[in-house]
Amino acid sequence: MKRPLCAVALLMAAIVYIYLEFSISRLTVYEPEESFTETTKVVGVVIQKEQKKNSLGDIYTALYLVPRKPLKGKFEYIECYLSADSYEPSIGETVLVSGKVNEFATPRNPGEFDSRLYYSTLKIAYRIKNAYIDKANGKKDYFKESLYKLRLVFERNLDKTLGEEDAAIMKAMLLGDKSFMDEEIKDLYKDSGIMHILAVSGLHISIIGMGIYRLLRKIKAPGGFSVAIALTIMFCYGAMCGMNTSAFRAILMFSLRLLAPLLGRTYDIFTSLSLAFMLLILEQPLYLYSSGFLFSFGAIIGIALVKPLLKPEVLRYAPFTMKFADDSEESLSKKVLNKCLDCVSTCLAIMLVTLPVYTSFYYTYPIGSIVLNLVVLPLMGVLMVIGIICMSVGALIIFVGKAFGFGAHIILLFYKVSCNISKVNGGLTWYVGHSSKIQVVIYVFLITAFIAFLYFERDNLAGKKYTRRELIKFDAFKFLFILFSVTVLTFRIHPDLEINMIDVGQGDGILISSGGKNILIDGGSTSKKNVGKYQIIPFLKYKGVGKVDVAIVTHEDEDHISGLLEIMDDMEKGGICIKRLILPEASVKSRGENYDHIEKRAKALGIPISYINTGESFNMSDISFLCLNPQKNMVTEGANAYSTVLYMKYGDFTALFTGDMEKEGLDNVKNMLKLSRKEVALLKVAHHGSMYTTDEEFLKLTKPELALISCGENNKYGHPHKETLERLKSIGAAIYRTDEKGCISVEVNNDHIKLRGFLE
Repeated sequence: MKRPLCAVALLMAAIVYIYLEFSISRLTVYEPEESFTETTKVVGVVIQKEQKKNSLGDIYTALYLVPRKPLKGKFEYIECYLSADSYEPSIGETVLVSGKVNEFATPRNPGEFDSRLYYSTLKIAYRIKNAYIDKANGKKDYFKESLYKLRLVFERNLDKTLGEEDAAIMKAMLLGDKSFMDEEIKDLYKDSGIMHILAVSGLHISIIGMGIYRLLRKIKAPGGFSVAIALTIMFCYGAMCGMNTSAFRAILMFSLRLLAPLLGRTYDIFTSLSLAFMLLILEQPLYLYSSGFLFSFGAIIGIALVKPLLKPEVLRYAPFTMKFADDSEESLSKKVLNKCLDCVSTCLAIMLVTLPVYTSFYYTYPIGSIVLNLVVLPLMGVLMVIGIICMSVGALIIFVGKAFGFGAHIILLFYKVSCNISKVNGGLTWYVGHSSKIQVVIYVFLITAFIAFLYFERDNLAGKKYTRRELIKFDAFKFLFILFSVTVLTFRIHPDLEINMIDVGQGDGILISSGGKNILIDGGSTSKKNVGKYQIIPFLKYKGVGKVDVAIVTHEDEDHISGLLEIMDDMEKGGICIKRLILPEASVKSRGENYDHIEKRAKALGIPISYINTGESFNMSDISFLCLNPQKNMVTEGANAYSTVLYMKYGDFTALFTGDMEKEGLDNVKNMLKLSRKEVALLKVAHHGSMYTTDEEFLKLTKPELALISCGENNKYGHPHKETLERLKSIGAAIYRTDEKGCISVEVNNDHIKLRGFLE
């Protein structure tokens, strides 16, 4: 069998994936033998150190320990964030650490980042914050400590020769340290599809490693000596940068590439890739659930396996091509055309292989990245050489360092401008949403069969001549098959009506979707920081929502608007767009600073604003909304009383969304309900289930079958109140709470209602 290692790697991938599907929860949950106390003490050996920067700009040291007492399960390490006044031990020392344990959270909403899975993949059981070193002794690991100090020297040199933003990017690019990067720049690179240039991977290893090897060979160094020096430097470089999966894969493949001629063997990229895959999966099976791991291997598969099949041969016969290129195979015009086709084929090949990773982890695809990478990648070699000069020679001769640093600044500024252009109005971002596992499996099968067929055809019909018509038909077949496969992966079946109560902690956020239209009622939290960035926006992306047709603010409290303001900030940068904003038409005297702030923010972004009061209605798709509160220019002492209350009707299904309505608002709503005699199938319980906002009279008027409550876990307000829950139970309402079930989804199809919690 040709390339048997590839077959073994594929079989291993299938077996490990099936195994993980049945055991993922067991592998990612760390169960300590004893419960953690307020202050936990751990004895362990320091195996790695990093300097990090927090959101306030303070620099601290992170230690990674192997505890003396082995951890349960597959976990091996403990992460410790040292307090500012703690002693910093050397790598290799045995230390006694004390501090407060911080366990990693699991997602409570679709699309939310899974911290527990991420750290389980790194074999880290838990984190100790504000850690203090009580004792340190034992033998130091001088090699690792020297690499750590060398890395700090390189980082300081970059700080001397570059501006703060540029230095942070170059630290990520050359040393694998993203902690100093501004979150805005990091998000810009990620959303634009060029985050891969910041990972120490094949591009970096080939530029640096091959540069060293070729330099040694140029000065007539022996082949074996050149290989040994290049590999030694690359392994030290990888260790200094943390040796992530992409770095390990690249260094192993680089090593095999250099060693093959010395051993009298032919280097095979697929065999070396398979070996790297098998070694990593044997070391940690959970890498199959790591986006970085999948991107790293997917990109190589795309370039090596898929790219040769995508170049449309018919272009050689196209009229414009024949006019553009003369008969000479070496003509400049033909070289330019082939180079352009090569770049486009590379980007498309990588896209085909990595698209399932995007739809499984990020839920968007940066279409602009196909073009963006064509202008970014050619400059990477120059940028890395400049960076190496800045962090080495440039620090000794400051003038030289700053001169080269200016060149790096120009390139990075070009990258930044290009990324911003690609994100204008979000037009080049495809909000594809989440693909199911069965869709991914079918897509992988289709693309694999497609590649096998093309290779068979190429080998079987090699040397035969084709007419232009035959070439066009063959290229059309390739295009249509790829289009069909992508459609299988990205096709979505939506219910007639879907209501999602997002778990935002102590706050509110409800998405209503029907007929391709999306309505967001509130979006904020007082218990979760950056709820828009970490909960609401990822959820919208998971659902494939690139625009919110209507955003409704029930009232101005922070736990209802903080996330909406973050969405507006994201919109300004080319993110999710809000098409229309509806505010309650309360008296100017009753409006506070938050009301004015969100109103001004919307106007600055050009978002049309409507104001709503009792009796007014609007339609969206097949959904109708009737406002029951506030009364026009209602004067209240607090914002809760003028909360917008909406009665929703979709066919025979009805719902009532109550915001944080209190006494005055509740009385208005009850009067409206008495006049209209409206009952509801679903009730969004007011004010997170507080005691005085859902009385017996109100429940007798509405008679809800389902009651949804949005509240934070163990919140200080005691929401939902015991009496409120008893009242709801007394009328037979089924109660669903976000603090117990996470995000709550209600799907309506004809007369059938399906309700489920994300944590169930």
